[in-house]
Amino acid sequence: MTTDKEKDKNFEIWLEALAKGVLLGGSLGLIAGWIGILPMDRGLFLGVLVGCLAGISFKNLRERRK
Repeated sequence: MTTDKEKDKNFEIWLEALAKGVLLGGSLGLIAGWIGILPMDRGLFLGVLVGCLAGISFKNLRERRK
């Protein structure tokens, strides 16, 4: 059984990974929009979406190494 403290720690790890992914992906998407590769709104949306997936992948990779 997991305790509340372990659940909170796991939630913090998930939140940190998703926040990093969203910020980094959204930033890269907006940069692509400013350069003119994509429209700004599409770049932001795709950047956030890909950032979420990258954050989850990075979290899983970090947990596997432990």
